[in-house]
Amino acid sequence: MNETKVVKKMEEKRKRRVILSWSGGKDSCLALYHLQQQHDVVCLLSMVSEKDERSHTHGTRLPILKLQAQALGLPVVLIDSAGEYEQSLQRALVEIKEEYNADAVAFGSLYQEEDRQWNEAVSYKAGLVPLFPLWTTREQADRLLDEFISLEFRAVICQVSNQHFDKTWVGRMLGWRFFYDIQQAGKDVMGELGEYHSFVLDGPNFLKRLDITKAETILNQGLWSLDIQSCQLVEKTGAVQSR
Repeated sequence: MNETKVVKKMEEKRKRRVILSWSGGKDSCLALYHLQQQHDVVCLLSMVSEKDERSHTHGTRLPILKLQAQALGLPVVLIDSAGEYEQSLQRALVEIKEEYNADAVAFGSLYQEEDRQWNEAVSYKAGLVPLFPLWTTREQADRLLDEFISLEFRAVICQVSNQHFDKTWVGRMLGWRFFYDIQQAGKDVMGELGEYHSFVLDGPNFLKRLDITKAETILNQGLWSLDIQSCQLVEKTGAVQSR
């Protein structure tokens, strides 16, 4: 192993104060779980449209996203892109770095090299070390969904592309049956190419769980979406406080 790789490995092992790029889906939650084993996650960061009152990633209503962060016991910073996504994100990272004394930012990227390079560039411009706790290969990505389900996270399928699935896939729970069905359909099981998105309701790092109380399925711009309109927080027994 050359010197550059050794230094990089040492940097990855150092305990950091981390900002986590947040969508509310399975990748974000599994990344958070991994990060919390080694680092201090100081806040979640979501890019949103204040005009539409929804997140950019999955179109989640902002009150629902805030409620999810509350269930996790972590602050969430919502940043309006205002039509300038990269510039808005970079400015926000600089401000959050100062406010939370953070030195790293993490992403739930899996194996798309172009995505990783873009995230790395934005991170370094903001003076932060980029972390990719779930980084893998396309061939090995199945193990991440296996891990997610085995850890007993509970997630609902909140969005599917109508190029890949019909509306019956929306609202399904992301469990072993889903894992089997998506494999049989010959799709990327992690949905890395936009086949589907999820919204996590509960898991080992949730202090409270979320129960959906009102939602409807809609079709918008080629996406079948579960428009979650309201949720309630439910107490859990034996919940471990977030660090």
